[in-house]
Amino acid sequence: MRHHFAFLRLVLRGSAVAFVFSAGIALLLCGQAFAQAWPQKPIRVLVGFAAGGPPDIAARVLAPKLGEGLGQAVVVENRAGAGGVIAMEAVAKAPADGYMLALATSGTMFLAKALIPTAAYDPLTSFAPIGTFASNSFILVVRPEVPAKTVKEFIALAKAQPGKLNYGSSTPGSPPHILCEMFKHEAGVDIFGITYKGSADAITRFLAGDVQMMVDGWAVFAPLITSGKARALLVTTEARSKRMPEVPTAKEAGLPDFTVSSWFGLVAPAATPDPVIRRASAELLKAALTKEMLDALDRLGLDSVTSTPEQLAAAIKVDWPRWSAAVKASGAKAQ
Repeated sequence: MRHHFAFLRLVLRGSAVAFVFSAGIALLLCGQAFAQAWPQKPIRVLVGFAAGGPPDIAARVLAPKLGEGLGQAVVVENRAGAGGVIAMEAVAKAPADGYMLALATSGTMFLAKALIPTAAYDPLTSFAPIGTFASNSFILVVRPEVPAKTVKEFIALAKAQPGKLNYGSSTPGSPPHILCEMFKHEAGVDIFGITYKGSADAITRFLAGDVQMMVDGWAVFAPLITSGKARALLVTTEARSKRMPEVPTAKEAGLPDFTVSSWFGLVAPAATPDPVIRRASAELLKAALTKEMLDALDRLGLDSVTSTPEQLAAAIKVDWPRWSAAVKASGAKAQ
């Protein structure tokens, strides 16, 4: 009798394993079948900013190219508000079927969540990364009359007169604001920060001489640098900028931990079938490298940077704690 029960247990255990294996195969086949049929209707890409800004423009150039590859219309939908939180929450809660994606940036994925911890998404678990298509590098500039030609000289100047120099940035918690605070931390200097309603207001006060230092993107600073109204001291990218090859990187300037950029990419709700993610990623790569897209990125002062789902996932794991810590150290609060 004992041997009979032991045999029965083995049979039942084997049946359970076979059932789980069969179920797994069935799910895999269903996922592949769904991906082969996807997409059967238009795909929406939510942009967490108002129309007209670089993220919106980039998304609207990308969308038709992506749609051509997928065989369905890709529609850009603006869901502005709370620094991108509204759009990211909507995608995090959407069905995981590949029909609602988010234009994700370092700002919407990390800064917005760090500023609003109650936001209903987690950068690490709420999304399935598809890939990146652009990157925004940052430049640290000073006014031309500042007696510092290099970052080393500027740091020495700031240390010699703590609290006397000012930096200007756009809204509290924005990438330029957090990057200015990161610079202060990495350089060990005391520079007083003044935040404004936006980059345009900050530039106005910079030109008026109210602030001596700023950090922002090429699109913001290009006219000032080329006209001699601002002096670029460093770029935050790994390599020197093709637009300013004479300007050293943060690493070359002695601040390796100030190497940072803000990426633009697409993410889907978590649990979106992997075959769908693969298809979307492959078409994103093709669309990102079209002449129209490359030309648009150049006009916006952005760099073309592509990545696989795995590469974007790895970047998110590194970037989230870094940006979160920077926001906390800055003391920035949601407005």
